[in-house]
Amino acid sequence: MCIPAARPRLADLLGITLSLTCLIHCLALPLLILLAPALGTWIAMPEWVHAAILMLALPAATIAMKDGWRRHGQALPVLLAGAGLGLLAAGLAAHEGWLALADPETADRLLTSLGAITLATAHVLNWRWRHNFREHLR
Repeated sequence: MCIPAARPRLADLLGITLSLTCLIHCLALPLLILLAPALGTWIAMPEWVHAAILMLALPAATIAMKDGWRRHGQALPVLLAGAGLGLLAAGLAAHEGWLALADPETADRLLTSLGAITLATAHVLNWRWRHNFREHLR
């Protein structure tokens, strides 16, 4: 089955956006809450946000990386995307208390932030290498 060229590009863009949104949520929100305790209840995200971001990131990464692999044949974006999704899943597990950790809140932030950065890097590499591949065809 042939995937229209715009769909994988959109999947990469969605993946980058979701990863950066996740990173901002994980790093900026706690800082905002620390700086402005009175706003903490207004800014608090619902518990399901972590799972929703992961469930959106998974198909976006799958579509983008599958097309990227088909076009440029580079394994690094695929490996980074897998690692990033794994770290995001581990962050969700820490957040939900599914992992026996001494400090699950810190583990959640650390794992989710590393996962978001890794996944965004995978999407950026995939995007660039897919673009470079098209330039070589001309």
